[in-house]
Amino acid sequence: MKFFLKFITLTSTLALGAGAAWSAEVRIYNWSDYIDESILEDFTKETGIEVIYDVFDSNEVLETKLLAGG
Repeated sequence: MKFFLKFITLTSTLALGAGAAWSAEVRIYNWSDYIDESILEDFTKETGIEVIYDVFDSNEVLETKLLAGG
């Protein structure tokens, strides 16, 4: 019974913490011309979640941006 109470307390705490960290935006980093901009606009209209869309056109650009942290 003690284990069960600890388990419930821990999972409740984690669930509440995860909810507080939720943001109304999603970031997508993708190959150029891979996703049509109208799809991103439709997604934002339907969900209210803003899409921050960034693209790269070569593996070198991808690596540089990822290593720079942005």
